[in-house]
Amino acid sequence: DNQDQMSFAFAEPTKRDLHEKWDNARVREEKRSKTMYAQETIKTEEVAAELKAVQEAIGSGVDVEAFTQEAFRACNAVVSKKKNFEFDLSDSPRVLKEVVDDVVDKVRFKARFELPVDGGVLHLNRTHPIVEGLASYILDTALDPILESPARRCGVIRTNVVVRRTTVLLLRLRYHIVKIFMGQEIPLLAEDCLSVAFAGTPEHPEWLDSGDAEKLLDVRPDGNIGADQSKAYIEKVVAAFEGLRPHLEGVAIRRGEELLDAHRRVRSASKQTGVTYRVEPHLPPDVMGVYIYLPAAEGAA
Repeated sequence: DNQDQMSFAFAEPTKRDLHEKWDNARVREEKRSKTMYAQETIKTEEVAAELKAVQEAIGSGVDVEAFTQEAFRACNAVVSKKKNFEFDLSDSPRVLKEVVDDVVDKVRFKARFELPVDGGVLHLNRTHPIVEGLASYILDTALDPILESPARRCGVIRTNVVVRRTTVLLLRLRYHIVKIFMGQEIPLLAEDCLSVAFAGTPEHPEWLDSGDAEKLLDVRPDGNIGADQSKAYIEKVVAAFEGLRPHLEGVAIRRGEELLDAHRRVRSASKQTGVTYRVEPHLPPDVMGVYIYLPAAEGAA
């Protein structure tokens, strides 16, 4: 009748059916999400080592700040700091200007490396497009045999930090992590960078701990060395590569096993079952850089 139509009582069964279907769909979606992602099954302490390793690999905010300042200055940018950092890329290469133009549409900008920031001030972190673009520019030009770059794949310095010749090799390690599930193999490409170091000559190297190699990357020069002499030292390392190769391949294999163990731990923490993995290193590893440190004192051993 008219009273039922005005109160919409006739629609009550349809309403109840709609709500029931809605609730059922919500429950199914929650179950599906839990099955797919299962984040609640992962305990932080179980993956703490992996989280720490990732943080060390990508660097802290302090590392990002230092890199950004030094890299821009090396590219002829003017960097100053008042309340905020101020960057002026007027004299920088055109390609680098375009990287910044894509983000802020100008070659002068203000930035900070920690929050909070004021209006008109950029917050530069590791994943910011300007930082990523700057890193890509430095790396790409360093690898290009024609373009000028502030970075070099090879270098020789004199420093008071070492008492004998010490060489650091920057390696790029590549692997296939093969996931095996229900008889099907699914390869996943993984890359890693690692520095290794040895003291003495490349013909008779004394390999150092990985921590010692990392520390040498922050060393500053304390003395000058001629270009011809630097070239001679670098050529000796390149010529001796076949003798260094077995150790470098051993490093790559061990690193691959560590990568596989970490991969298994994380997958185990997420309660995945019926899945196995293996790792296949690509050998030999790529030597991306050769850096030699000589004692600053001429008479040092």
